[in-house]
Amino acid sequence: MASGYRHGGVDFDDLFDPDILGNGPSADGYRVNGQPLRYAHVQYGQRRADVGYRVGGQDVAAMWAAKGTATYTMPFHGKAFSASNQARTNSRDSCSASISLAFQPDGTYTVHSSIAGGGNGGSSLVDSGRWLTGSTSAGEYEIQIVAADVGQATFGTSAPGFVSMTAAQSASASITVPSASAQWLSEAVRFRCLVRRGGLVQESILTARVSATGWY
Repeated sequence: MASGYRHGGVDFDDLFDPDILGNGPSADGYRVNGQPLRYAHVQYGQRRADVGYRVGGQDVAAMWAAKGTATYTMPFHGKAFSASNQARTNSRDSCSASISLAFQPDGTYTVHSSIAGGGNGGSSLVDSGRWLTGSTSAGEYEIQIVAADVGQATFGTSAPGFVSMTAAQSASASITVPSASAQWLSEAVRFRCLVRRGGLVQESILTARVSATGWY
């Protein structure tokens, strides 16, 4: 349904992107069905030319993303995280390293770097933040976590297809070699996190660099 506000004969719904995240600025004084007019925050896209409607002395075009320009990515988008394990001399088990990504229904996410075997072990939190913003709830979103460039690593995911984010979802990439070997394996696995709300799907990429080395 059109907003009823127009510029140059074009309705605002065709000039600005919808407020998918629920944190778009509202235009006090301009209402649709009793609710303040609201579109996607300009920080997620690009500003268009003024449309002749003002709030607090500025044109509303300065508040909202122009139609077709808004993109939503998670804070980890474009980042790379590493885990590396070198087996200690005379260890006889397997030597592995992994990166794991987990999403919680409370709107938070974590990234952990871990090593195990080869006489070593431990896990550390390397990144955390919020995947859920604005006034929306986890029940409005679905996620799919798949991988590219897996190579000789092992990838596991709880969301090979779209699943609700009302339950915790996670994925991990790991690489393993025999500790008593001369092997060295390393891969840069890309996690593709596709988040869907309504008909909109947005993608965030995380790169997991995992490597393991035997002592022999």
